[in-house]
Formats: sequence, structure tokens, C-alpha cells
Amino acid sequence: MCPRVWRLLPMLAIPLMAADPTWKTKDVTQWTKADAQEVLDSSPWVQRAEVTVLPQRSEAQMRGAGRMGMTKGTGLEALEPSILTGVGGGNRLVKKPPTRQTLPVRWESASLIRSAELKTGDGRAPAWDGEYYVVAVYNVPGLEDQRMLPVELKRGAFLKRSGKKNLKPARVDLLFEEKGATVVFLFPRTDEITTQDGRIWFVAQFGPLFVEQIFNVPEMQFHGKIEL
Repeated sequence: MCPRVWRLLPMLAIPLMAADPTWKTKDVTQWTKADAQEVLDSSPWVQRAEVTVLPQRSEAQMRGAGRMGMTKGTGLEALEPSILTGVGGGNRLVKKPPTRQTLPVRWESASLIRSAELKTGDGRAPAWDGEYYVVAVYNVPGLEDQRMLPVELKRGAFLKRSGKKNLKPARVDLLFEEKGATVVFLFPRTDEITTQDGRIWFVAQFGPLFVEQIFNVPEMQFHGKIEL
């Protein structure tokens, strides 16, 4: 074989090394705990959404909106705009912006996500019933357990698809824990999501916190079947 061909062989081998994770090649009943944890950590159904801090509202505005207050020491230390941007904080100005803060977002209604949560014994996984597309945001800081809070969270959330009407949640459930709240958005399945939709934008607002996360629907398939 000529030297030139030998030099090409390592390059040809590179695609072969990028094998699918083991959980993709197994039935869910054959998953190990490590397989299930990988699904919850780094699969297309689980993302980490960057947090944007919106301008702070006055006390009167917050009271009128059901008082979604922000409290300090609840999980995201750098929530105030002056800390995140280094602007307008007086003596608290930071020379170097901190690392971008993120919140875990899961497409909970996918059956393989439910199977992974069961396999790992993930006690944070929310319970829900009915025919919904369910998206949960974990560790949301600063939300106060008040009667009108689910109503306000419902108003500020939607699924956006290109060329189609936004899909609004039918209801919002909350679970309060030490790390913050788990906010569960339940969207009706009356308007079916398919691989033809391509990418979907999940958008939600939690008081002054805003998140927008893209899910790539064609990637959200398991053994050739869409899982939503």
C-alpha cells in the first residue's frame, strides 16, 4: 500500500469512533442505571437553558402580578442585573462577568425520560396525568408559594413552532424544594407535534427570569419512533 493511503487510514477511522451511546442501542428494559443517568444528563430531551434577567419591577408591579418575589441565597447567586452585567451596581460592580447561569429543562412526557427517572430513582421527577406534552424546569429560584403563581407562570409560557400558532400550556404545576421550584408546564396534545416541525422553542418567564430553549424534534426519536 502506498504511503499516501496509509496516511488516510486514521482519518477514515475517526467517524467509526463516534459511536452512539449504549442506551440508544438497547431496549429500556435492558438499561443499566448508568444508561438511564446518561439519558437524563445528555440526551435531546434534556437541555440546560440560559437564564436572562429582565429589568426589575417595582413592588407595586410585583403585587399586581401575584408577587413572584426574588429572594437571595436561593440557588442562583448572580441574579441581579448589576451582578450579571457589571452595570449599575455601585460598589458591587464586577470586573469580570460571572459564568452564565442555566436551569435544567426536561421534556417529561417522553416515555424514555419517565423510564430513565424510574431506573435512577430520581425523586425530583414530577407526577402528572392526562394527555399532555409536559416540559419541566428544575431549580427555579425565588418563586413564592402563592395561589396566583401558577396562573402567572401559565401566561408567560409557550411552545413556538415556525409557521404555526404558539402552543400555550393548559396548566402549570409546582413542586417546592431546597434548590428551588420545579415548574411543570402541561401543553395539550390537540395540536400534534411532528418531526416536520423541526425545531421547537420552549419559552417561559419566572418573575424577572426569562428562559428560551430549543428542542430539535427530529433528534427526539428512539428506535425510529418519535418520543414526546
